[in-house]
Amino acid sequence: MLVFIVIFAGSNKIFMSQDPKHNPSVSDDIDLLLLIERSLAFFRRYILIFIIAIVAGLAGGIYMYNYLPKVYRSSMVVHSFVLTNQENIKILDNWNDLLKKREYAELSATLNSPESVFRQTKNIQAEEIQKVFSTTNPNGFVVKVTVTDNAILDELQKAIVYGLENSPYVKGRLDSRKENLKVIIAKTSSEIQKLDSTKNTVENIIEGKGKSSSTLIVEGATINKQMIELNEKLLGYQDDLKFAAAVQVYQGFSKFSEPAGPHLLPWLFIGLVIFLTLGFLLAFLVHMSGKMRRRRLVQGV
Repeated sequence: MLVFIVIFAGSNKIFMSQDPKHNPSVSDDIDLLLLIERSLAFFRRYILIFIIAIVAGLAGGIYMYNYLPKVYRSSMVVHSFVLTNQENIKILDNWNDLLKKREYAELSATLNSPESVFRQTKNIQAEEIQKVFSTTNPNGFVVKVTVTDNAILDELQKAIVYGLENSPYVKGRLDSRKENLKVIIAKTSSEIQKLDSTKNTVENIIEGKGKSSSTLIVEGATINKQMIELNEKLLGYQDDLKFAAAVQVYQGFSKFSEPAGPHLLPWLFIGLVIFLTLGFLLAFLVHMSGKMRRRRLVQGV
């Protein structure tokens, strides 16, 4: 706006220097006081235009605030057990590119979720919780989304987890890990059964129901300890199998009742800037047009 005022004052200087009635003894330099006086006179003269611009700017800002859909932001904390954090983040970036290009059908097929979920999703981003210069970052990563409806967050979370777990490579690694755990569980269970059988034999010997053996007596001293250790390992393997997953959600998406945007004040400011600029240009053109008419009249006398 200040630039327009300077241009306006400069244009006055040009027309005054070309006016034959202008006193040449008056300095052509526009000092600050003269600039302020001319600016105030200009605004007073076209006050109606500026009032209309202010009202239109406020109305435009309120309209845009009400017209734009409300958006909600949420995040979930995820830990990866197969791919690195950076690899998962890159996959999510690719999905976000598809989202920007409105490739809803492709996203629906990849993430096994209805297209309506992605039509209400505006953005998907991911970043590491703490960046570590290592391929095996022990920390997880955060997935941040922007949506127009909180109700889709549960379905969107399932879709993202499904997509991260069901690529051919990840699924193959996960299936292999589960099979290996099943084999280890079977072997550990077999060893526990053997120890349990040995324990029963030792108890029979102690009770006089079987033949004594120095080897069994020695083993009997440590058999309980071995069984406890094996049972602890078995429980650990069973837990690993139960929770075997490519990614684990430590904290899911939260549903906030208060929207993250849009905000009224920024749109009011934008509306005022646009319409006041247009109002000033209109007033400037009207002013210059009037000066040119007066100049032609003076030259015609």
